[in-house]
Amino acid sequence: MTSLVEKLEKRPNTFILLIGAYFLLNLIVRICLPNSLEMDEAGQILMSQWYALGYDTQPPFFNWVQHAVIDGIGQSLFALSLVKNLFLFLSYVFYYLAARQVLANKSLAVAAALGLLTIPEIGWLAQRDLTHSNASLFAACLFLYGLFRTLDRPAVATYLITGIAIGIGLISKYNFSILCFCAFIAVLANPTFRQRIFDWRILVTAAVALVIVSPHAAWLIQNFDIASHDTVDKLAADAEGGTLMQIARGLSELPLTLLSFCALTIVVYASTFRGGISPSMRAGNGKTRLIETMFLVLLAFLLFMVLFMGTAQMKVRWVSPVLFLLPMYLCMKIDASGAPIGDFLRRFMPVILLLMILIPASLVLRITAAGVMNSHPKLTVPYQAFIEEIVTKPAVTPALVIAEDAFLAGNIRMQLPHTPVDTETYRLYSPPFSWSKENPVLLVWRNDGKDGVRVPARLEDRLRQRIGTVPPLQPQTIALPYIYGSSGDLSRFGYAWVVRP
Repeated sequence: MTSLVEKLEKRPNTFILLIGAYFLLNLIVRICLPNSLEMDEAGQILMSQWYALGYDTQPPFFNWVQHAVIDGIGQSLFALSLVKNLFLFLSYVFYYLAARQVLANKSLAVAAALGLLTIPEIGWLAQRDLTHSNASLFAACLFLYGLFRTLDRPAVATYLITGIAIGIGLISKYNFSILCFCAFIAVLANPTFRQRIFDWRILVTAAVALVIVSPHAAWLIQNFDIASHDTVDKLAADAEGGTLMQIARGLSELPLTLLSFCALTIVVYASTFRGGISPSMRAGNGKTRLIETMFLVLLAFLLFMVLFMGTAQMKVRWVSPVLFLLPMYLCMKIDASGAPIGDFLRRFMPVILLLMILIPASLVLRITAAGVMNSHPKLTVPYQAFIEEIVTKPAVTPALVIAEDAFLAGNIRMQLPHTPVDTETYRLYSPPFSWSKENPVLLVWRNDGKDGVRVPARLEDRLRQRIGTVPPLQPQTIALPYIYGSSGDLSRFGYAWVVRP
């Protein structure tokens, strides 16, 4: 441990090697787990059938990168995990580089970057099933690096980096705009840094960001109802209890959301820094005040959303675009206090190394121990066995698969990488197919057994849109054991072959 800490303090490359090894471990873990997919993974596989300027309620940057990788190396768990972990690796690297810009004690930059692992949304959920958020995190870390470089040593290159980060962020996750807004207000409110906004080189930032965002922005304008329907539906659901009720719910959820995001990070830093976090909180400088202003602007924005926009469900996604700064902010306060660092990193690293073991271990155990815990995680659903039973063993080649929903469609596409897959719940794309007697259409749905064996009406509607007149259907059902499930615990699928007359 002492040797590792000394290398981290003296050699920046050691940090990059450590965090690279960690994400390599996570990549290997995902490959070793079943090839059933989580929700976001399934969406990526489904949408990798085509390129588009927009797909659904999320911006398309991650989809483009994922599709390009699949085109290059083929569809596989490796392709999925590679893109996710590459974005996360780059996020930590740029967060570390940004921290080195603002910390006099460079060993604190290591503690700042590795502190991201203490944020559940970033440390654990990002590995379990996040895609677009990981691309947004990368853009946010790149934005920090460009911003801090611009504030200290402005140059065309630093404004360019900031513009690239803003452009990528806005086409990765719409809530990235919260970070941009908070940073803009904070810089504008700081007399020391305000001149950077009125520098002519800010036009470079704006121009680059505009070039990157414009293609998707054009799509968004034409398809705003598609991109916003989730948000509209949630606001409508929030409004059902009345205005006062939704405000009360929003105000009660806000501190809980902030606490769930920040608590573990604060506990880890407070327990490993002997100088005491509380005394350090009284210290500060221009950069710490900048981040504090960003936090205050975020809080004002969240209160506005609750009081005037009817947001009753205060989700982590509203706070994560700015509060991911917390580890860096704590290290900046420690740095500004001038308190002796001592062996802070030596006490901090065992906690981080423990998290580096527990996070991938938990991802494995939640699947392999599913039967013992009597749970059915998404990765335990036997899609591969289902396809083997109805497609591979009978040696039938479907011309097209129409699935009940996008999640099921992505999982079927994962098992049949060369077969076009369609879904009734996603109508922006209708994959071409060649229907014949030898190559029938396959309908797939989940069968809970309550309504007998029959084709869901919406699947028949989608089939009618694709082939015209629907011939008589003979729906069937199949029950297969969950992967790592307990004895007798079965997952049920419904399916029907549509043979051309």
